[in-house]
Amino acid sequence: HGFAGLPTARGVSVKSPEFSCFGHQWLVVLYPGGGRLEGSKEGHVSVYLHNQSPESIQAYFKFVLKHPTDQTKRSFETGYAIQSFVAREGKGRHNFAKRETVLTYLNNGTLTLEVHLRSRKKAESSGYVPSNSFNNNMLKGFNNEEMSDVTFEVGGEVESAANRRKRAKTTPTTFHAGHLILKLNAPSLADMCKPGDEAAVPINGVEPEVFKMLLYFCYGGKVSEDELEANAKAIIEAADRFGIVNLKLQAEAVLTKQTEVTVDNMLDNLLYANSKNLALFQEKIMDFAAENGDKIVGNVSFSSVPSELISDILTAVARGKMSEGDAS
Repeated sequence: HGFAGLPTARGVSVKSPEFSCFGHQWLVVLYPGGGRLEGSKEGHVSVYLHNQSPESIQAYFKFVLKHPTDQTKRSFETGYAIQSFVAREGKGRHNFAKRETVLTYLNNGTLTLEVHLRSRKKAESSGYVPSNSFNNNMLKGFNNEEMSDVTFEVGGEVESAANRRKRAKTTPTTFHAGHLILKLNAPSLADMCKPGDEAAVPINGVEPEVFKMLLYFCYGGKVSEDELEANAKAIIEAADRFGIVNLKLQAEAVLTKQTEVTVDNMLDNLLYANSKNLALFQEKIMDFAAENGDKIVGNVSFSSVPSELISDILTAVARGKMSEGDAS
């Protein structure tokens, strides 16, 4: 309340009341006249979300500022990205919007700032409740020949790095699965076979270890964070190929987190994200384009980029310039 009367000196903050979400305490720290960190501009509003709990948490978050009455005016918002919030640490935007612009978005003097939070961690029960044994029982059937009705041979040939037309023969690895399980969790893989087929289905272009992770996931298993980090693109490729949507999304989240987007790799990453329909990864790249438009224009060739992507890039760059204009 009373945003117009808040201190405008740089580095002076105000804090919201604490609120609870996902078992953690949070608060919003606002610098009406600009923050103290390097890169914060005087006269711009800085805003950060702080985890006040002693435990760390990974969460997707963003701030959104909408005009209270005129829906035709553009909204100010940060990217919806995953962040690791350690205890007492804040994440946010140094230059969220120009203060004089924010003053035109007040509702009877009150600044209404939306905080969107989505956790990657499920809430844990405080008391002991026996879990459903279905997942554990399903895992007993993982790669169990006696409980399976289809067979796959993976890795019988691998493309040569020197010449993709030549293939080196390798010893295939055999996997067993239940067709019904695949039909429910990997429909495209299930379409490649029928229950009771005597001949094994050959699977090429996928490493046996990656195929094992996919099959394990189909049976209710969890692919570890380390495995996702080490095999993110390979898992995305295979999960996309066989229709394992949730595993693909998990690998995409890890790829998005671990990839540092630069001017040199932006285009390759964008084309890859577009080819695999990686919305979260593509959003991160577009955010980079919005923040680095001056470095991109004239230094990146878009000759191989589809027209719809060029339009998205130009929109992102224009959005970045508009934010800079509002900020200045």
